[in-house]
Amino acid sequence: MEAGSDAEGTAPAAPRTSAADLLVQAFLALFGRRFRTLLTMVGISVGLAAALATLGITASAAGAVSDQFDALKATRVTVKYPSEPVAGVRPRPDGGDTQRVRGLNGVRTAGLVSKAGEQPVVSRLASGGSNDLPEGTVLAAQPDALPAMSAELTQGRWFDTGHDARRERVALIDTAAASRLTVDGGAGNSVIHVNGVAFSVLGVFRAPTGDTDLTGSVVVPYWAALQDPAGLGFAPAEMIIRTDLGAADQIGAEAPFALAPGAPDKLVALVPPDPRSLRQGVESQTRALFLGLAAVSLGVGALGVSNTAYVSVLERRSEIGLRRALGASRRAVAGQFCIESGLVGLAGGVVGTVLGIQITAVTCLAKNWLVVLDPVLTTAGPLVGLVVGLAAGLYPALAAARILPAETLRAGV
Repeated sequence: MEAGSDAEGTAPAAPRTSAADLLVQAFLALFGRRFRTLLTMVGISVGLAAALATLGITASAAGAVSDQFDALKATRVTVKYPSEPVAGVRPRPDGGDTQRVRGLNGVRTAGLVSKAGEQPVVSRLASGGSNDLPEGTVLAAQPDALPAMSAELTQGRWFDTGHDARRERVALIDTAAASRLTVDGGAGNSVIHVNGVAFSVLGVFRAPTGDTDLTGSVVVPYWAALQDPAGLGFAPAEMIIRTDLGAADQIGAEAPFALAPGAPDKLVALVPPDPRSLRQGVESQTRALFLGLAAVSLGVGALGVSNTAYVSVLERRSEIGLRRALGASRRAVAGQFCIESGLVGLAGGVVGTVLGIQITAVTCLAKNWLVVLDPVLTTAGPLVGLVVGLAAGLYPALAAARILPAETLRAGV
């Protein structure tokens, strides 16, 4: 009969090892190998901290995206006219199209815009000069188009329908263009030249942040797109519509019918994305990416625990054999190694949870985000570490339980 196995018949029963004894022995074993235990615990704590920080930071970032989403862009609808002439589908410069669009429920303002197709030469001097506006953009627009594009007047005044009707050569310029051209924007006091054609500057406006069409641009009345005195070759018109918040989808569906009842399919309505969809997309994609990295880190930590526990089994064969010879059961030996791995995982889970919370808080505070942490996740952190530790230590524990006392004693180890 194998030494230490459960006796049968009249043999005395093997002494049972209590759970308290196993816990004490596991503590002593880990404390005796403090440095190795610490390194093993770090592997789990880093993986868990990465997972918690990923969940916390992505949730906080998603909230920040939602809070900082530009409401102006969320309420701007652009309807593009076809590039080729289509019967019954053409913009009306008399303002009829604009009036029909304004009649839609949820529309604040609207106006036609056309962008110059050729690269213009914009300068203070008719013959050009050192202060030319490089890569300048010229737009022809109806009076209400600039407010619809969220431009903000900083100096002078807007042009109006009277300037358009009288075919006056007036212009509005962006603050960046005004700085480059050294224009003060004082109600017709300055003159700029576009391809050699003079325009009086009525005012200076500030383009919305990130608007590439208006930044560094010169805006002239819409009649210039029809007669094109500067030979700029204006592109097909676009109707810029500013809507109430939440009405963009509805206006995007209705505007083509208002502008071209006979052929609404010839118009293309560009509707901004839903802020909620954008937020969810950012959150899900970012979370999936970083959770994958966190899972790899946690897996590496689990392999570290398993490898360390298995090495410990090989180093402690004599101890295991002696305990088995003295009557310790296979279950007791396996239990002790499972408890050791579980304690390492639990400690790593606690440290990783604290570290993950700190990383999330520091990152969010540095970005001025609201810290978003799920209490369930932070509470489950130590439990996850415990489960990972137990799972990682299962195979080494079974390997320790299979060690026979006779083999270790004969080998003299």
